[in-house]
Amino acid sequence: MNKILRHGDLPGRAALKRITRPAAKNTDRWTPLLFGGALIGLGAVLLKVKPRIGHVPNPTPFRDGKTAKRRHINARKARDTVKAFAPTNVTDQIGRSLVLGGAALLLTRLLDEASGRERR
Repeated sequence: MNKILRHGDLPGRAALKRITRPAAKNTDRWTPLLFGGALIGLGAVLLKVKPRIGHVPNPTPFRDGKTAKRRHINARKARDTVKAFAPTNVTDQIGRSLVLGGAALLLTRLLDEASGRERR
């Protein structure tokens, strides 16, 4: 099973140059714009439609015990504070991220175009 590698088994310098050569550059200037627009569109649809599959149940219990113990009171206060950060619909968070990512991609591409740097 364990095969001992000999000097001839290792790749040579020419093979390493082939492996480490950078991939071909994408010269299509419209692809990032189309991709960014698609991300924004998909994110907007998720924000507008709010599919039921992404609904998150309410993290608070059905009834609160009215105990007067200090640790229970502190735990309820902490729960109510943290609850503000819990999402009500996961697809809203995904949609918002898609919109922001698409907008960043579009803005980056437009600023790259405006910079006027030469392509190699």
